[in-house]
Amino acid sequence: MQFKLIFIILNLFSMLAFAEETNLFQENYLTQSTTKFHSLQKKPDTKIYAGMNKEKDKIRMLEDGYDLMGISAFQGAFTEPNQALKHAQSIEADVVLVYDRKINEMTRPERLRQLHAEMKKSSTGEKNSVIEVSEADLQDKNSKFDFYATYWAKLPQPILGLHVIKLIKTNSETKEKKEEVGLKVVAVIKDSPAFKSGIQKGDVILVLNDVNTESPEEFSKSVFKQQGSKVKIKYSRDDEEKIVFTELNRR
Repeated sequence: MQFKLIFIILNLFSMLAFAEETNLFQENYLTQSTTKFHSLQKKPDTKIYAGMNKEKDKIRMLEDGYDLMGISAFQGAFTEPNQALKHAQSIEADVVLVYDRKINEMTRPERLRQLHAEMKKSSTGEKNSVIEVSEADLQDKNSKFDFYATYWAKLPQPILGLHVIKLIKTNSETKEKKEEVGLKVVAVIKDSPAFKSGIQKGDVILVLNDVNTESPEEFSKSVFKQQGSKVKIKYSRDDEEKIVFTELNRR
């Protein structure tokens, strides 16, 4: 009996150790940056927040001067958000946003009907229409969650302060894909040269110093080469072309 008890205790400790080692946020992490950047702080004070709206939160983080390091996405039983924080700390992120959504939890009436059914199966023949249940009994032990987390690092001072993408338009009839002219602005970093010049989210960057902007990668390289200089930017807003001059930061 003593050996059996020791074996059970050892098994319990083994299970607890495995639970501590297994971090589903870490196991399901996908890097989004090829450079694998991280916090500029030597010992980052990583913050964790509950995300509200993935798309709106992403724009807000970009505007606040952060860039996306990577994401975690998985489904399963409830997992403590603290696990996301632990992983964020291990990869030296400044901020982690966590989203969780119940995807198959029973309603309380459904759970109550299930309890009635379970009692009927285990009934000894006695009829009893009233059962006593606790709050814990009403919880769905098989509920599953959809988890999603985004990890962010604060960027150094922006040279220009724009996040841009190349838009591709698809013909609804022929399904033919065609690149649109310029680069669409998806976010403007607050207090950056672009922000101060009046460029806004949704604008389309057309020309940088008389050179057409057709690739986000080439645009970034051109901005980097001209850091510290005054540049001319032509862009369009609501089909109206505008020109601004701004001085780029030096990094």
